[in-house]
Parts: sequence; C-alpha cells; structure tokens
Amino acid sequence: MRKRPTLIVGTVVAAVAAIAASVAVAGAPVTGTDGNSQSIDVKIAPKKLSKTTLTPATLEVTTKVSTSNPTGVPSPAVRVTVDFDKNAKLFTKGIPTCTAAQLQNTSTEVAEQACGKAKIGSGHAAALLPVGTKIFPVEQVVTAYNGAPQGGKSTVLLHTYGTTPIQTTLILNGVVSNYNKEGYGPRLDVEVPLIAGGAGALLEFNVKIDKKFSYKGEKRSFISAKCPKNKKLKARGAFTFKDGETITAYSKQSCQQKK
Repeated sequence: MRKRPTLIVGTVVAAVAAIAASVAVAGAPVTGTDGNSQSIDVKIAPKKLSKTTLTPATLEVTTKVSTSNPTGVPSPAVRVTVDFDKNAKLFTKGIPTCTAAQLQNTSTEVAEQACGKAKIGSGHAAALLPVGTKIFPVEQVVTAYNGAPQGGKSTVLLHTYGTTPIQTTLILNGVVSNYNKEGYGPRLDVEVPLIAGGAGALLEFNVKIDKKFSYKGEKRSFISAKCPKNKKLKARGAFTFKDGETITAYSKQSCQQKK
C-alpha cells in the first residue's frame, strides 16, 4: 500500500515525458511560481505577404505546458487569451455557424456531420486523463468551427475528441474581439473546461485555421495578413490556471514582403 502513490506519480511523470517528446517545439516557455511552464507558437503562412494589402493566409497556433510539480500534472488552464498581430485580420461573414449544443458529446465524425459547413480548421491535442487511480496520456483530434455570434462578436468553437482509454469530448468556446493596442489586433478569448474537475490537464493544443470561401462573389479567407515594415509578426497568450496564476507567453515570426 505504501508503494502505490510512488507508482502513480512515476506513471504520470513517464506519461508527461512521452507526450513532451512528441509535441511540436513552440515559442520560448515562461515559468510561473506554481511550477507551470507555458509556451505559445503562432505561425501565419505564407511567409511572403503583401506590404500593404491583406493576403489570404492560414493561421496555426500551438500551446504547450509542462510542470515541475512532482506529480507530473500541471495546474490546468481555465482561460486563455490570445492576441494576434495588428497586421492580421479575421473575416467571418458568409461562413455558416455552429453551436456548442450541436457538438456536445459527439465524436469527430458526428460533429462534422452536424457542422461540416462551419468547419474552419483542424489540429490535435495531448492531455492527461485520470481514470480511477491511474492517469493516462490521451491524444485527441481537434476540429475548429465558426460559432454562432455572442453579443455581436464572432466565436470559434474548438471540438476535441479522443477514444483512449475512454471516449472524451471537450468543447472550448472562444470569443473574437478587436484589442487594437500595443501592436496587437484580433483577440481570441477562450474558456477551457476542466478535465475531471481539474484532476487532468491539457498538455498541448494545436489548431490550424485554413478556411477559404466566397462571399458576394469575392474570394475570402478566414485569416488574412500583411507584412509590416519591420517584417515581424507577433502574438502573445495569457494563460490563467486553476490555481489562480496567470502566465503570459510570447511568439514572433519573420515575414517577407512581396515585390
């Protein structure tokens, strides 16, 4: 009986190490006083963009958290606010919408059947999920949908689904607004549901938004961007955790200007 806690901790630490070895390398991590180390990596493609005109683009966001906590389980995030460079713009008019109620308790396939026309991107996630006295590493499929507006603001619904060791569905609701300060423009404010009341945690979350469509006869993109004079595009993410701590991590990429 005395050896059981040690066995569980060892299992969790091994699971974290295995997932950490497979996740994408993100921006420089920032460590908080609670032992959580958080990073964010934001990439806009193509790298070559117009200097003055918004260019259709794709947006990929990867977040990653680790911990120095002996249990191996970081304090889970409950809210994430991502600010994107002011030279990036979001356009959602003309895209069908989906509601969280349509996605609750669904698999990836069923969710796409219900909201396929509102799909704007996809990705993957890695989490720790407690089942009984054990904690398992879980790989999940992420699908992004254009959500129904809230208070006149656009929303993004992030549907995650995994099947091992049990079927698990999470819905992350993100509200889009215009921050327009400090060189940032669009802001995405995401509510993150707790896994098993906070006993589990998301370790990595990746989503690539690549929606292209037509609106009133014109070709449009959910994400558009241009390359500024300094040829840099920046982003930041403020992560608030269940223990009350907030960590702000940063990301920066270079771009090229089309002649």
